[in-house]
Amino acid sequence: MDTATSVVGLHTADDSGLVATPYPDPRLSWSLTSDRPDVLQHAYEIQVSTERSFRDTASSGEVESDVVTDHPWPAEPLSSREVRYWRVRVRTDLGWTAWSEPARVEAALLDDTDWVARPVHLPSDRGRTSPGPVPLLRREFSLPAEPVSARLYVTSLGVHRTAVNGRPVSDELLEPGWTSYPNRLLYATYDVTGLLVPGPNALSAAVGDGWYRGHLTWHKNRDVYGDTTAVLAQLEVTLADGSSVMVATDDHWRGGYGDLLAADLYDGCERDLRHEPDGWQLPGFVDHDWEPVTPLPLPQGLTQRAHPPVRVVQVIRPEQQTLPDGTIAVDAGENITGWLRLRVDGPPGSTVTVRHAEVLDGDGRLLTSILRGARATDQYTLAGDRADLRPEFTFHGFRYAEIVTSPGVTVEAVEVDVVASDLRRIGDFHCSDERVNTLYANVVRSQRGNFLAVPTDCPQRDERLGWTGDIMAFAPTACATFDSAAFLDSWLTDLRVEQRPDGAVPMVIPDVPLGELPPADLPFAGTAAGWGDAATVVPAALFDAYGRPGMLGRHYAAMRAWVEFTVDHLAEDGTWSGNAQLGDWLDPAAPPEDPARATTDSAYVATAFVAHSARLLADAARELGHADDVDRYAALHRRTAEAAWREWGDHARTTQTGCALALEFGIAPATERADVGKALASLVRANGGRIATGFLGTPFVLPALSSTGHTAEAYELLLNPECPGWLYQVAQGATTMWERWDAIRPDGTIDVEKAGTMLSFNHYAYGAVAAWLYRSVAGLRPVDPGYRTIEIAPRPGGTLTSAEASIATPYGTASVAWSIGDDALTVKAVLPPGTTGRFSAPEGWRGAEAIDRLGSGSHLVSLRPVTRS
Repeated sequence: MDTATSVVGLHTADDSGLVATPYPDPRLSWSLTSDRPDVLQHAYEIQVSTERSFRDTASSGEVESDVVTDHPWPAEPLSSREVRYWRVRVRTDLGWTAWSEPARVEAALLDDTDWVARPVHLPSDRGRTSPGPVPLLRREFSLPAEPVSARLYVTSLGVHRTAVNGRPVSDELLEPGWTSYPNRLLYATYDVTGLLVPGPNALSAAVGDGWYRGHLTWHKNRDVYGDTTAVLAQLEVTLADGSSVMVATDDHWRGGYGDLLAADLYDGCERDLRHEPDGWQLPGFVDHDWEPVTPLPLPQGLTQRAHPPVRVVQVIRPEQQTLPDGTIAVDAGENITGWLRLRVDGPPGSTVTVRHAEVLDGDGRLLTSILRGARATDQYTLAGDRADLRPEFTFHGFRYAEIVTSPGVTVEAVEVDVVASDLRRIGDFHCSDERVNTLYANVVRSQRGNFLAVPTDCPQRDERLGWTGDIMAFAPTACATFDSAAFLDSWLTDLRVEQRPDGAVPMVIPDVPLGELPPADLPFAGTAAGWGDAATVVPAALFDAYGRPGMLGRHYAAMRAWVEFTVDHLAEDGTWSGNAQLGDWLDPAAPPEDPARATTDSAYVATAFVAHSARLLADAARELGHADDVDRYAALHRRTAEAAWREWGDHARTTQTGCALALEFGIAPATERADVGKALASLVRANGGRIATGFLGTPFVLPALSSTGHTAEAYELLLNPECPGWLYQVAQGATTMWERWDAIRPDGTIDVEKAGTMLSFNHYAYGAVAAWLYRSVAGLRPVDPGYRTIEIAPRPGGTLTSAEASIATPYGTASVAWSIGDDALTVKAVLPPGTTGRFSAPEGWRGAEAIDRLGSGSHLVSLRPVTRS
């Protein structure tokens, strides 16, 4: 039987926990379930109603479509706070399915006029030049009857922890995250009905500096967005007697300070539990000595958050030992983002200090110099007796930690809280080589550890910024491993609002002043090829993975503006030359102190990326129906590719990055592709299988080898255990991806002096390899956007005897598994309902060289090796 399962909006209903949508006309998606093979959707009908019984409906009518994602809202737009229900049915070859179960949609506050509340802050907290006590803000109120419905709309200038009657309104952390605050401030909507009672109630919030006022960048700038923190909250309650009550932040609130003496994202948290005001979050607290608050103007760009929040996503029980000096050394077993949670017992005034680091020095102690200006230290002063300790309004990137206590303190328990934006895991990969499995697990950890409010470069040192080049390289892997649609859609929205009038894309999003970059003190012109191309590459990766034209359309203007910016910088010969570029950053042959001095000419790399982005833009224009742009940017791709090849064709053949970009970006003429592929394969063999690419070449080198038939050399690169190489990191005990290929030397030591202060052990850019693991090693590749059509094309090689991958696509889970045994290659594939596929056999195997059409369901193909005469 065929059935339809409905999913609303631009996120799946079960992975975000959102109460309300920010969209007055949300796009609608669903998936099919069926117990039979070869199921396709031919048409759909959506109904929208104000009632769950659907007595009154608006309907899309019958719409011919075989796509299950991103369909238009067929009713009047939602108004603020409005609740509607929608359902869908689809027509297959068996006729119409039954209606799906109704999905509830509730609108958030969609207009600034809906806000009665104003941000409030403590006047005494304004203008601090260094981290100081965290403000506590509160308001008591009374409900004359039983609450039957209550919504809390809340955000902050800074990061907040909000409670009703002493109970947190959610388990979300570091809200409202980091956005382009002057243009866009996110708020969240919570159902707090169960936290309220008839009679006295209290609404309270603690507000830390966060990204808004705390330290940012290696210059440790403060007050980047403002010199005070504030909370904005609006509680709307409907009572059993039909009346309503609104409690909003205004000048009736009061504030004071408590045990949080300081909290900074880079430096850590300082708490003195003796200063915690007893019962300050509860009704009846006497706050006469607390300050009155001062309201601030309503911020611009208030928008309901549409992506999953930051949460504790895993708890680890670490190994620990007591060192001769009494220090407790903690090993989480893997490099993570988060903090230590402790249970301790000790006398009043005793102290506990926790320091963090990713790696240990030669003496087995924390190596903290590579954290640069980030203190990464949590300090606690106890009030006496047993206490549960964890930091607030901070996070650390670490594997190792040291706990130092004053005399009389007993540490009873230690746990590691792993913190990340709570994205749904959708991809998996496994193969017969445990080293490759470890590499894949490292990629997953690095994405998890760096997808925290924004896609950062690293979670540990005084940086943690949304570098555009890193996510440009990693986007296809990100979109296959976690459901990154809403998360990256939000980040791209900030890219769009931060984009310069001339189309230039800042190096980091959200944009903050960078000055010069250590260790080479490189001056920034404000943008660079490969980095600014995140404006085109990331939307294209999202569309490829999730098939949402509405999302692609939202970012089309930014894509176009970036490409036009690059056009304005082309010389008369059609190349992008003469501008400072970062180039193939951290090419392993570049001097450690000058990571931009790569072996591949940076002007060639820049020009190649102009061609690449032009082609991506032409493809997007084709999908969105912008016919004139299709022709314009397809022609731009051809002209720029020709110019790049004319100027650097001979040079491109001499480096792995040069060949990879020439092949993957369409720079090499069709008549030259085979020779360039051979040149790349020869470079790999001549280098003993060692990787020779930096940030911009690495995502493309393995696909370039595969696309030209050089599978053996691709596996030689993948499986190389020597430095530089992916499995070299694994051999050195890596649990996340490194920033530098040679971060740890073969003898296990770390040359901090040689690497300068740019040495991160959790940097996901080189994890771009996982996209090739999914698509080529396992052989699971989208042909049409959102995996509407799937290619099953495994490419066994090296010493691997099996591999498998699965991805929860918008249509359902697709999977492939292959194994070699008994002189046969067996391939098993599963395609979800609503999709079709095709099969392509690897070279050297016969029996079903190609199957042009596979229906949904399970498939089994057995191949035999080709016998050479």
